[in-house]
Amino acid sequence: MARWDQIFSLPVQNPPTLEFSSADLVWSKVEGWRDNMDRVAVIPFARVDDFVRGESSNKECPTRFHVEARRRRALKAPFKAKVDGVLEYILYWCSFGPDDHRKGGVIRPSRSTYVPKKKNAGRPNTKRGCTCHFIVKRLIAEPSIALIIYNEDKHVDKKGSPCHGPLDKKAEGTRAMFAPYISEDLRLRVLSLLYVGVSVETIMQRHNESVEKQGGPCNRDDLLTHRYVRRQERSIRRSTHELDEDDAVSLSMWVEGHRSNVFFYENFTDTDTFTLGIQTEWQLQQMIRFGNRGLLASDSRFGTNKLKYPVHSLVVFNLDYNAIPVAWIISPRFASGDAHRWMRALHSRVQTKDPSWKLAGFVVDDPLADVQIIREIFQCSVLLSFWRVRHAWHKNILKKCAENEKRAEILRQLGKAVDGVCCGDENMDSFELLIKDQVNDPEFIDYFKATWCPRLGMWTTALKNLPLTSLETCAAMEFYHSQLKLRLLNEKDSAVYQRTDWLVDKLGTKVHSYFWLDEYSEKNNFSRYWKDEWMSGLTYWRRALRIPDSDIIIEGGIAKVTDQITRDRKFVVWNPGSQFGICDCQWAEMGNLCEHMCKVINVCRKKGTTRPSVSLLQYQKVLTDMLRCPPHDSLIRDHAVSFAMSVQKQLNALISIGSNLESRSSFRGHMITTLEHQADRELSTGETVLKNKSELNQNKIDCASGQDASKNITDNSSSELVDLTVTGNRVDGETARQECPCTEMDIDTTSICISPPRLNSVEEVVGGNSFQQSKNRVQTDMEYDSLPSSYDTVCNLNKFVDNERHREKIEVDPSPMNDPLTAADFANQCMMNSQNGILSDGPEPTVAS
Repeated sequence: MARWDQIFSLPVQNPPTLEFSSADLVWSKVEGWRDNMDRVAVIPFARVDDFVRGESSNKECPTRFHVEARRRRALKAPFKAKVDGVLEYILYWCSFGPDDHRKGGVIRPSRSTYVPKKKNAGRPNTKRGCTCHFIVKRLIAEPSIALIIYNEDKHVDKKGSPCHGPLDKKAEGTRAMFAPYISEDLRLRVLSLLYVGVSVETIMQRHNESVEKQGGPCNRDDLLTHRYVRRQERSIRRSTHELDEDDAVSLSMWVEGHRSNVFFYENFTDTDTFTLGIQTEWQLQQMIRFGNRGLLASDSRFGTNKLKYPVHSLVVFNLDYNAIPVAWIISPRFASGDAHRWMRALHSRVQTKDPSWKLAGFVVDDPLADVQIIREIFQCSVLLSFWRVRHAWHKNILKKCAENEKRAEILRQLGKAVDGVCCGDENMDSFELLIKDQVNDPEFIDYFKATWCPRLGMWTTALKNLPLTSLETCAAMEFYHSQLKLRLLNEKDSAVYQRTDWLVDKLGTKVHSYFWLDEYSEKNNFSRYWKDEWMSGLTYWRRALRIPDSDIIIEGGIAKVTDQITRDRKFVVWNPGSQFGICDCQWAEMGNLCEHMCKVINVCRKKGTTRPSVSLLQYQKVLTDMLRCPPHDSLIRDHAVSFAMSVQKQLNALISIGSNLESRSSFRGHMITTLEHQADRELSTGETVLKNKSELNQNKIDCASGQDASKNITDNSSSELVDLTVTGNRVDGETARQECPCTEMDIDTTSICISPPRLNSVEEVVGGNSFQQSKNRVQTDMEYDSLPSSYDTVCNLNKFVDNERHREKIEVDPSPMNDPLTAADFANQCMMNSQNGILSDGPEPTVAS
């Protein structure tokens, strides 16, 4: 019993890497069988496979571990309550053992089913008597953890000599120098190429050419054989998605055979609806890599009209801002209210791999999405993507209206109405006015009334409460949607669309292979096999970066863009500067946002002929509201910070001017006494204001900037004191000297209060040169040429630069003072601004909850 008390007292180790080995763990010695001391460690059971892969990737002795023995007890099976009861026992052994097929080696007694082979070619290189092995136990008392017993950790034979790898001199020139099987990356590459139609001979030809270029084999992947690739091709050709005539039974059989690729599964019951969540190991790795401190976007309506169940995709964005699907969820449309079940399962799976993983923002495209649940599970900001609605409007206008001028006018009014709703200036009346003005186009108006009028209420509510994503995100989502449509809905027999087993099989094989090859750097070597399904490359927003400004000509209400390929054609863009524009290129005629429209939007914003993006205006409004009406729980904090800044300045002045030490000391004492009396008086007033504002600011209580500021106050060594002067419509900072480019930003206005990762507090904004000196205003600009990734700017506040053409004023209570404010005056001004924000009759500044 003392042994198990010692084992249960061991800490559960969970290294924050995708794979880890025994070198990454701290091992303990406990009493084992026959008075031996076992070398043990405890890890989460869900990470046993990660440990096996990491241990197989040993650089000193590469190998692969296989399951030599396994015993498993059903979770619901009756058992006697014992502290040492084992739920699952797994023995992993190095694949170069335990038998020794070398000359004079020891072979275990043959099993009853063993049939001796006439030819043992190659076997001396695969079975060399290696004794390295470890045991994994899943205990009944703690099913979530795995006890690893690793006593034989050296890759030696029974004589104690190295039996494979670089240390074995007899293995030189044989396959025993390397691991016995190819890596997971090469296996995925071979399978992906086979699924998309590349022949076996082409795969082997390209592989042999690469091995010859490097001067011969130097790792296990260089030993890929034609036989292995042919065997994989035969297995794919003979496989079928229809495992049973009954679709439900066939689906259950598929789930049983692909447990590692299923993170959530619920069948139809009296209380629950059918839901299946698919995520491969590669998708999980991409989610951890690109989703950490980044965006996770949702495409929730794919295949609604064709498939039996629609596909809900979750995507992340790579360095080129291309969308990579990291999970597919299949469920009926009416099951959207149960999304919290699979969301928790997905979040738990990622957290098991990387406990430090955290999202910066979650993008939804459904106005009925449960925003509170998403915030609760992922602890991040929630943004709204409007690309699906804009795409539907654009496509139907092109179908139902013949004249380009009429199309442009309708889209212009729709864009104006949407922008007004997002900024809080418009409501549903603007859409009703559009219907009255466009009575001469009954076909589109009838479509709009029947399809969108019933939905306008929920969409306007979502647009007012959630910030919009940038156009770059919308362009990436449109591009992904088109890719998925080409790669999934291309069957000649449309009857298969009504089978769920076909859907999950194709998602996990062909569709997954196409997206894997999108990230493969050498995919151009197989360009002769490219089909429409291979559509990849940069998004149309990124393609617009390659168009020079000199190729844009804006004349009146249209813009002309020179074709970058032929140079003798010019594409015409109506409504220049608006995402609700029209272009006569092929991509835009499908209802998408093309590179010509994106480039014209950029040029117009740089020239100041159009307003900035709605997402940037929403972001600015929140900053303005914070300056005019600070959160109630930060008022006293701001007073304390300003008081400390003032005192620190005065002390520095006293030290630097030694000749006036006595006069400065008296002045300092007088100033400190005056400020202390003023602070006490304003503290009592601030408490009254806090009481009145508690209901108004109930959604801002969780603002993390207050906590950050309190740390800055108590830690003098880590805080930088910056003079802040608020004069008229002006914000000055002594350290604000560097200009930073501004880009399309996915900013959630509520994120300032719920504090997602990388979001700076008010003091960090001032100290980080976020506010630039300017005369009577703060300016913003969309520097498109130096566009960084949008998800890197989700919570980054250092993105303001001067713009000579377009300026947005931030209204601050005017105070005609040229000298820096004292602490008392600054706190008094904050107090007056807060009172004005509460007692004014105008609309209250709001932050989306």
